[in-house]
Amino acid sequence: MDNLSRRGLPIWFWGALVALLLIVLSARDNNGVQNEALSQYFAAQPTPAGITADIDLPQLDMSNLSPALREAAADLRRTIGLGESGSPLEPSATTPRLRIEIAEIAPGEGGLVVRGTVTNISTEPVNVPISAFELRDSAGGSYVAGGGASANLQPGDNTPLELTVPLPPGRGLLLVTNLPPDPPAEQRLLATEE
Repeated sequence: MDNLSRRGLPIWFWGALVALLLIVLSARDNNGVQNEALSQYFAAQPTPAGITADIDLPQLDMSNLSPALREAAADLRRTIGLGESGSPLEPSATTPRLRIEIAEIAPGEGGLVVRGTVTNISTEPVNVPISAFELRDSAGGSYVAGGGASANLQPGDNTPLELTVPLPPGRGLLLVTNLPPDPPAEQRLLATEE
């Protein structure tokens, strides 16, 4: 046996281990800890009495969709009903500084889980607070997250977005991203049942 084998693991093993460690760290933010700032539970907000006549409800019923989107919406409802994840009706939206991409909607503990990413598409750093996101349902319900969590994104950086919402059965769902001075961006995620 040579000296290298008696002393422990070969040098190539240590090199592979370091490379693997660097890959894991590159998938995390600059502090070496995964950014959980934009992973929140969204709670229903009380709707003031009599407001339903005065508010613009999101147009999320299937009858307002094109035939192709109507079929996709029905498939998504069936998929979620089976306990599986599916793609939202409108997977992406942009503002002058952000691109919001929703990859999936899935049933989860406490409601529906909306997963995606938020990317800084500007040339300046952007602070994205969790309060920039609001979920609205087809009956006028509004869902927001508590706390002051945020993600600081450098140009080109992105962060995971995971929003859990206690959406009542049969309702449609709209994601509104509002980060002034940019105008709000809306994404229809889920249509109402027919």
